[in-house]
Amino acid sequence: MASWYYQPPVNLTDEQYHQWQALLEQRAGICFMQHKSILQNGLNKRMREIGVEDYDDYFKQVSTVPEGVIEWSLLVDRVSVKETSFFRDPNSFKAVKNYLLNRLDPQIREQDDTLEIWSVGCSTGEEPYSLAIAAVDIADYLASNIFIGVTATDISKTALNDARKGVYTARKVEALPLETKNKYFTRLNDKQFKIVDGLEEKLCFAQSNILELDGTASIKLDIIYCQNVLIYFQRWRHQQVLDMFVDRLKPGGLLVMGPGEVMSWRNSKVSRLADDLVQAYVHTG
Repeated sequence: MASWYYQPPVNLTDEQYHQWQALLEQRAGICFMQHKSILQNGLNKRMREIGVEDYDDYFKQVSTVPEGVIEWSLLVDRVSVKETSFFRDPNSFKAVKNYLLNRLDPQIREQDDTLEIWSVGCSTGEEPYSLAIAAVDIADYLASNIFIGVTATDISKTALNDARKGVYTARKVEALPLETKNKYFTRLNDKQFKIVDGLEEKLCFAQSNILELDGTASIKLDIIYCQNVLIYFQRWRHQQVLDMFVDRLKPGGLLVMGPGEVMSWRNSKVSRLADDLVQAYVHTG
């Protein structure tokens, strides 16, 4: 009698790896040159789901247009990294809060009618909800009635669907201060919490490919928050994307990226914050 046993997936050959890497970089801008295991795991997960065993057969399937368009979008979901958490980088969020204290204080500067924030690569929503929480907390502290809007974009439809639901496990919110949980979450049961309607209404989620940013967030922004996104893009794209971000900022607006995520970038329209723990820039226009 034959016994069942787990058969590990076959590794990508160097030729297959470079073929897949080139396709993903060309279509989505995602560079897996230093992340082969992530690419291979994502491919294997999706191929198991549809019963395909050969990398070359699957490559032909997803690269065929228009027949492979739907399958391509599903594959991108599997290879997109979605690991995130609320207030994931405390130092960056501290910088955001300090910035907002000055941005929203009417004694320091004349207020705009709106505070506009963009979360780039928002994954399952923890980051943009964290940004909204920080903004509302500061606005409440300063007794400001400014309109707060957070645009959250990601390439993954699956991640965006989860983000729109605003439902998170108890483990996801356990590290948050009790005051924050009571103010911004409703307990659904012992295992789940939901973002309150008042906060949820401040967010707009939209699918976006970073290579097709012309159609997204066209308004001028106070804060652009882009962390753990550019590490998956080749360096020559960094200049292109970051310069576009700068052009989207209001005068005095803030651009935040992951510490050490981008090296040797310069733009005459921004100056870097004097804080070695964060990589953030203020528009000097």
